[in-house]
Parts: sequence; structure tokens; C-alpha cells
Amino acid sequence: MTLRAASSRLQAPIVDWLVLAALVVAWGSAFAALKIAVAEIPPAWNTVLRMGVATLVLSLICAARGERLPRLRPRPDAAWAWYSALGLVGLAAPFFLFAFAAQGLPSAVNAICNGSSPLFTAALAHVLLAEERLSLRRGIGVALGFVGLVVLVLPRAMAGGAVEGLALGAAILGGLMYAVSNIITRKAPRLSSTAGALLMVLTGLVFAVVGALATTPLPPLPSLKALAAVTALGVFSTALGSVGYVWLVQRRGPVFMSMSIYLAPLWATALGVALMGERPGLSAFAALGLILLGVGLTTWRSTVKAA
Repeated sequence: MTLRAASSRLQAPIVDWLVLAALVVAWGSAFAALKIAVAEIPPAWNTVLRMGVATLVLSLICAARGERLPRLRPRPDAAWAWYSALGLVGLAAPFFLFAFAAQGLPSAVNAICNGSSPLFTAALAHVLLAEERLSLRRGIGVALGFVGLVVLVLPRAMAGGAVEGLALGAAILGGLMYAVSNIITRKAPRLSSTAGALLMVLTGLVFAVVGALATTPLPPLPSLKALAAVTALGVFSTALGSVGYVWLVQRRGPVFMSMSIYLAPLWATALGVALMGERPGLSAFAALGLILLGVGLTTWRSTVKAA
């Protein structure tokens, strides 16, 4: 093996971890920005604006790189069907669900519900991906994570009533949809990370616009603060985050990538406490600990083997 080849092999895992860290920051910060945005922009239109900004950013990136989307005529490339499904299940629907949940939940609790995604990913991967079978330890990890969800949801639903229970259900359903999208991404035809992200965001934007027009009147012009928050969501957590997401799933698989989602609640909780004055409560911190322990057991083996 040449020195250059050895250096390349050493650097590859480092790059993967750097991308993972960037996703943690981008996605963990999204919940604070989302809380600010939905105070003035309804969830459906928040999703439209967020995805519209992301589509513009990714279009510029693809144009600068000289990349094109797969053919649409005379017969659409198969990638359109796969990435349209990702646009709906992996972007438009969960973005709406988490925006809806942000109206009734602290950003930290919303992020902790999002942290359930790796547990759903591991369970689905066990069924659908031969290379991602659950061992006994990983099965225990999934079970611990779901106990954490019960610890989080049950006390809040009982104390907060139907409204908070509905918000919690929306957030957990959003986490499940992210897990489904992780599996679809692994099975989808290979595109470059930027072209794949653009195709996913573009088709998701179509779904979001149709849904918003059908369900929600146009809101009044929001403040600069709300517009800045939704723009940050579009640029960082959606546009650049989607590029990193597609790239990392293709390189390291859905379970490795999903570690960014279980680390993001730590970042989101710290931001919520430090910057927004949130006090998630003892049950939320206990749930976070159980979910992190469960996801750690679920992903540890995959990470060590891949590194």
C-alpha cells in the first residue's frame, strides 16, 4: 500500500465524523429556530418556505458544479420515483409534523422525540436490510430507547392533556418517517449527494405547496426574526443538511448516519436551556438518557466495524 493510499484510508473515517458533527449542529439547532419561526408562520407554510429556500440553495450549488437532475422526458428516470418518496416521507411530512409539534412543545422535548429516529431505523433495517440485523445487544438498545420514549411521553401526555399529547404524537411520527426515509435512501438509485438532495427537496416542495394550499390560508407577512429563522432552517438544516445526509447514508449506511439524530437532542437541549430559558423537567432528562443509551447500544457495533 502506498503512503498516499494509507493516508486516504485514514482520512476517510475522519471526514465521515466531521460531516456527522456538522449534521448534529445543523439539525440540533433547527429546533430552536423552528420554535421561533412557528410563532408567526403556520406549520404548513413554514415547511413551504423552508423547502423553497433549500431548493434555491441546492439549485445554485448544482449549477456551480455542473450537475443535472436525472432525465424527466420522454420517460422519467427511476430516481424520480425514489426521491419523490424521500421528498414526501423524509422532508415535507416530518417537517410539517415537527413544526406542528413545536407549537405545543419545548424545543428540547421536540428534539428528544426526533431522537427516537435511530431506534425506528434500527428496527426497520433489521427487517429490510440483511447487513443491518439486530444482535441481542442492539435489540436491548432498541427496547431501552422505546422505554425512554414512554418515560418522556406518558407523564407529559397525562399532565398536558389532549393538546400536548397530540404534539408529542406528531413529533414521534416525524421520527418514524425519518427512519423510513433512511431505509429508502439506502435502497434508492445512486446520485451525487448534491443532485440527490436537490431532487429530494424539489419534489418535497411540490408536496408541501399542495398541502399548504389545501389546508392553510396564507399568513400575514412575518417579522424579520421569523423570516431569519425559517431561512436558517432552509439553508443549513435542510439544504446543506440534505447533502450531508445523502452523502453519509451512501458512504456509511443508515445506522451510522442516524447517530447524528441521537446526538442532535443533546445540542438542542443545551440550546433550549441556555438561550431560550427552557426547563425540560426530570422526566425529559431521564428519557434523553435512556434514548441515548439505547441508541448507543444499537449503533456502537456498526460504528466500530465501519471505522
